[in-house]
Amino acid sequence: MFFKELSEMMTSGTVVNLTVQSLNGKLTVSVFPKANGLKDEAQNHLQPVVLTGIAEELDTGFFASVSKPIQRATGLLSDMKGFEASLARVEAEKKEVQEKKKNADKQAQERKAKFDRLISRADAQEKEKKYDDALQTLREARTMADGDDVVKTDERIDNVKANCMQGLF
Repeated sequence: MFFKELSEMMTSGTVVNLTVQSLNGKLTVSVFPKANGLKDEAQNHLQPVVLTGIAEELDTGFFASVSKPIQRATGLLSDMKGFEASLARVEAEKKEVQEKKKNADKQAQERKAKFDRLISRADAQEKEKKYDDALQTLREARTMADGDDVVKTDERIDNVKANCMQGLF
């Protein structure tokens, strides 16, 4: 009956430490709930429930005296666990967002570098009057372009097309 009543006061994952000391015919019982795996040190600042009396007094009034304090403490510990779990989820989500941003930045840099290489190649092809090759290279560069580079690349494509047409006449 003792353990059944004690277990009804506890939440899952809660530990209740009981310390019993006998002195001059009286017992002093200290009841201290704690949660394993909890990182928050605040749980160590909870005060134990301490009862003193003869064995018969403790037999009759023990659970009436400790049930509310233990339930409140285990509820608080449960709330702390929930908070830590939600904090861990938020930190994991934040890390994931940072990784995605880092990857997106890296991909943008790679696209820009490839765009710049293609534009340089198109410049060289235009100087050599290889307008068909330059046009093909510029079209490929257009797929890598962002923002203002799209407009500039479209203008270059139009200019190279014009140069191609001049070569036909």
